[in-house]
Amino acid sequence: MSQHFLLSAAARTLSLTRIMRMTDDDARDTFKSIRWSSTNGEPFCPHCGCLTTYTLAETPPRWKCSGCRRKFSLTSGTLFHSRKPPVRDYLAITALFVNGVKGTSALQISRDLNVNPKSSFVLLHKLREAMGSQIHNPDEPELSGTVQVDGAYFGGHVKPQNRKADRKDRRLA
Repeated sequence: MSQHFLLSAAARTLSLTRIMRMTDDDARDTFKSIRWSSTNGEPFCPHCGCLTTYTLAETPPRWKCSGCRRKFSLTSGTLFHSRKPPVRDYLAITALFVNGVKGTSALQISRDLNVNPKSSFVLLHKLREAMGSQIHNPDEPELSGTVQVDGAYFGGHVKPQNRKADRKDRRLA
């Protein structure tokens, strides 16, 4: 029997300690390699898909498409677009969100990364929405093939409907 994916070395590529030790340039390079993995980290236009781009002399770096002549940045067209935190914080939030077995609360992320709770709430909901849009794709079946589940909770108490005529007085029981 093969090893479970979460126990393999490939599952530990997005480590929080590694991310927090990164410089800004290292974080941008990591984000580039994740975002544009199909082209080995080389940017392409998110608007028209053209592979020929020009690097503009700006900090943080931006690119200009040779096809549609539009400018784009590292986060253009992603759920992190128009956000102020540095790229390292995006990677850290993603690592905390993905590596949390029972989920991660917005308050915990706001305390861990010293950001506003509303900002962490919005980013976590955007991550959940992005995951949900991938799962509920009508063109592909939701779960197919071999599915492995870490843990599950089935059953439990079914909450009764709240109608006054059907209520049972459990105070004296």
